[in-house]
Amino acid sequence: MKTVKPSTSLDGRKSYQVPVPEYPKKINLGIQEDYCNLSCPKCLVFGTNKDPSFDIKAVAASVIPIEQIVKIFDEVQEFKPAISPGYWVEPLVIKSFKEVVQEAKKRDLPVDICTNGLLINESMAEFLVDNVAAVSVSIDATDKETLVKTRATSRLETIERAVFHLLEKRGTKETPRIVVSFTAEDCNRHQQDEFLQRWIQHVDAVRINGMYTYERGIDDLTVKRDRTPCREIYDQMNIDFNGDVRMCCLDGFRVTNLGNVFEDGVYNVWHGEGFNSVRKHHEEGNYGAEPFCQSCTLWASYNITDEREEGNLLIRSSDSTTFYNRLDRMDSWKNEIKRNDLEFLNS
Repeated sequence: MKTVKPSTSLDGRKSYQVPVPEYPKKINLGIQEDYCNLSCPKCLVFGTNKDPSFDIKAVAASVIPIEQIVKIFDEVQEFKPAISPGYWVEPLVIKSFKEVVQEAKKRDLPVDICTNGLLINESMAEFLVDNVAAVSVSIDATDKETLVKTRATSRLETIERAVFHLLEKRGTKETPRIVVSFTAEDCNRHQQDEFLQRWIQHVDAVRINGMYTYERGIDDLTVKRDRTPCREIYDQMNIDFNGDVRMCCLDGFRVTNLGNVFEDGVYNVWHGEGFNSVRKHHEEGNYGAEPFCQSCTLWASYNITDEREEGNLLIRSSDSTTFYNRLDRMDSWKNEIKRNDLEFLNS
């Protein structure tokens, strides 16, 4: 965790100078974005939690060619960012998914995926165990009726079986890290404790977080601490299907553009005018200068503010997200998949 101290201007306003790594720690690749195998109501792209005028099929007109993906991998290879193939889409529906993962593995780039689990059979589980560094399965319910409300499917047994396929194929290996997640909303909040107790006995970690809204807020969250710069603009790059770089993973609507890596490369965009301008506004506390950031509360969910051990658990929390990590499975939490958490002092 990087500690960042503020300075205070004559008018009493705090500002920060946040170090920028040479390359992002994580890269999201929007390889193929016009189809998903679920339409979860909460999804900002394929669900109902979105601007009704937005249609992804009218935006995502092509697929990232494998040649461009390889070019990105070759550039970043030395710095080992985690690669996440899938930007607002189920990664396993991507036609080139296995090829992308294998190209990353050739360059020793860790692959970190979030999946709904529906396409993980025994064969896919074996492929994932052999080739990726981390798998997080989104479940969000403990019974079929609630799963329909949260993820628009009743196939709970299929999703749960996917997790056990992964655990079985991994066996006694250290990796991949296997996590399940639960997004709390009104229809499932009563199942949160039951979910944690059910899954923590099996997987390496359980993540519980609030639901994001398309206005870039967190459902039912009121942030009471001073705002600080957002970790995402110092840690993660989101590359869309056409090479455009979105400011944040929340930009499923494609309203921001910080540069194009097909034209200028990852390094030049990461240190370019777009990112530098956004970072400057955040560090000066001028969040209103960025319309996309102005009313966002997601910044509060990214930086860990509390960390403690309870029994066999390391519990790490932000304002809206809590990770329950099993201490006996911490070996699977490799440095290569850890994010660059920021700790802001006196904020």
